[in-house]
Amino acid sequence: MSAFIMIIKPDLALQSVVLRLPILETEVDGEVVALDIGKGHWYGLNKTGSAIWNMIAAPLSVDAICTQLLATYEIDRATCERQVRELLLDLLRNGLIELIAPDHGA
Repeated sequence: MSAFIMIIKPDLALQSVVLRLPILETEVDGEVVALDIGKGHWYGLNKTGSAIWNMIAAPLSVDAICTQLLATYEIDRATCERQVRELLLDLLRNGLIELIAPDHGA
């Protein structure tokens, strides 16, 4: 008998995301450094990641995040959505954001 592990990735297109609190954060040279007080872990974000971090202080969908980024950066929507999802999944795995029902976010 063989066993397998199924990894389920949340469908971020159907959800909004928001920062999970309490997290201490500061900005250093335009980049966010966040500290999860409960776990004692820190997390550093580059300038684009920091922009996304600041956007999700209130619930926001991936689509809304990408719409804002596309107004600022020269990137195609498909690449933007893929990279935003990758960052959000990483933040989710590290317990720094939470998924919420889409009717509570943008």
